[in-house]
Amino acid sequence: MGFYSANTPEQKRVKKLTGDINISEMFKNECETRGIAIYNAYNIQKRLLHEVEQEELRGVKEVDDRLMELLEERSKNKVTHRYVDFVSNEDSASRGVVPPRPDEKTTLPPKDQIKIPPRARDGKEFFRDDELPEIEMLKKIMLQNKKIINQNKIIIEQLKK
Repeated sequence: MGFYSANTPEQKRVKKLTGDINISEMFKNECETRGIAIYNAYNIQKRLLHEVEQEELRGVKEVDDRLMELLEERSKNKVTHRYVDFVSNEDSASRGVVPPRPDEKTTLPPKDQIKIPPRARDGKEFFRDDELPEIEMLKKIMLQNKKIINQNKIIIEQLKK
């Protein structure tokens, strides 16, 4: 049994890029190479989360671009790579969201034409107790009696102890 996460894909992306409560090691290293102080790294993280919560940023691409803007603004050293390209995009995708319905027609027949066998067991029919033939009824009674005898044996062994 799973749980439903209320986080949007944007919030997940921010947490993936910068870390959750504590700054992630990768983001910390990136800030060090750019010459950004640790308190400014926290400020960047808070700024991104605030903008996502205020719905100023829509979409993972906007979150990535805004993070790169903030890193460029605060950086003292020039860096040639894009930090967001190192972090995989699939992990921050929202898994709790129902995918959109496809527009194309399905190849399945309509529901009226689909026949389901009884109890989905190769079309084998099962009788009720009053419909059983006499031999089947006797077999069923014998099986129940065997179960009762086995239970009684176990109870007798427990009582002897």
